[in-house]
Amino acid sequence: MKKVFLQFGSGLGPMSRSLPIAEGLQREGYIVKYFGFENAKPYMNKMGIEELSENFNIKDIKKGVQTPNWYCAEQFWEIIGYGNIEWVEKKVEELIEYLRDFSPDFIISDLGILSCIAARIMDIPLIAITQSCYHPNIAFGRIRWWEEEQNLKFTLTEKLNNYFKKKGVSQLNSFEEIFTGSLTIIPSFPEFDPINDPSEFNTHYVGPILWDPLDMAKEEYIKLFNRDKNKPTIFCYTARFYDNVGESGIIIFKTLLSALKEFDANIIFSTGSDSDRKIAKEISNSYGIDEEKFSIIDWVPMGIAYGNSDVVIHHGGHGSCLGQFLYEVPSLIIPTHTEREYNARICTKMGVSKFIKREDIGKANILAEIAEILSNSSFKERLHFWHAKLNEYNFTGVNKVLELIQKL
Repeated sequence: MKKVFLQFGSGLGPMSRSLPIAEGLQREGYIVKYFGFENAKPYMNKMGIEELSENFNIKDIKKGVQTPNWYCAEQFWEIIGYGNIEWVEKKVEELIEYLRDFSPDFIISDLGILSCIAARIMDIPLIAITQSCYHPNIAFGRIRWWEEEQNLKFTLTEKLNNYFKKKGVSQLNSFEEIFTGSLTIIPSFPEFDPINDPSEFNTHYVGPILWDPLDMAKEEYIKLFNRDKNKPTIFCYTARFYDNVGESGIIIFKTLLSALKEFDANIIFSTGSDSDRKIAKEISNSYGIDEEKFSIIDWVPMGIAYGNSDVVIHHGGHGSCLGQFLYEVPSLIIPTHTEREYNARICTKMGVSKFIKREDIGKANILAEIAEILSNSSFKERLHFWHAKLNEYNFTGVNKVLELIQKL
């Protein structure tokens, strides 16, 4: 019986595409263990997927100066703590000890850099799940393709290569190569996640993979989306209030709370977690907001939220954007860091979204953009076009991933 170790990045986004793959592997008879973050554990545990070890964690990571406007992936991973190579080496060696006990046949990483490093050192086949902006062959040449290129110097690649040299491991030509493997999966489609030469790094598009358990929807939450059919329904997904770049979701929440309090619509906020929902409730009460107007919930399946909304407002996460193409709902995106601005700009180019830069958000432009989305049929028409295009690809998602793994 084959074994697989899975590591995914922080937030619910990486978990929502890793969990279906883990479930699929378990159905095929694989033993799967994982390492993830606190907000993802309840969902993984509910599906019967076991942690590699309760003792392995990265709570002692020390982050650098947080900024939402990072320039490239190397800088981002530096500022969230991986620039401390002594700490990285210590954590990788610790992870390797647990992996030796488990003895996996494959390692799957969804932007989990420690497992990418460990797989190379242990010479275990790595299945890397990534996005175009973190792929070495990104079509635009760099993530901030809308700006003049800057001649900036970062050191994480050099530090990793020195570590790999000590371990007798091949060097990286670019930082983004760390997120490629024996098999590299992009859970998306080429127009939204454009790269050059997918044959390099054995890269495969498999279509969107989104965990969307409709049977887990709370009945009281479902009713919120059918409250008044005479008004538009606006679903606002803040995501984590505080993430790797500091204040993110809380900025979206406070701004929208002020901007939409007089807007005539059914407005539903989802924070993604119960802890942030409680904070949101306190803020809402301090603003004197009528809870009959704004509903604040923790989490609801995407099929319920997107399938019953006229407009979605979100932070620009990869999964949040892909959901638009599946459910054909236009969005207003307020990207909370560079990767999400990359996604937002592509959605805008594809004609399915509007976006407002984080530093430009305000009541007037939020209301103007929502009005434009509600009144302009072109957004729905473009979504219908891309939805049909997605169907033409005949992607099979998790099944395709399993098929590719079995060929390794």
